[in-house]
Amino acid sequence: MMLEHVLVLSAYLFSIGIYGLITSRNMVRALMCLELILNAVNINLVTFSDFFDN
Repeated sequence: MMLEHVLVLSAYLFSIGIYGLITSRNMVRALMCLELILNAVNINLVTFSDFFDN
């Protein structure tokens, strides 16, 4: 996959997570949105690690 595609996917997941975290009143839903944010960060870490051959 191209670097840009993965970064757009990660930004999309991060945005959904932030929006859900801000608007959520249910604690379980807020934790799920926080998990989306953490998954986006992990995708970025793996992508940049692969990009820089680390």
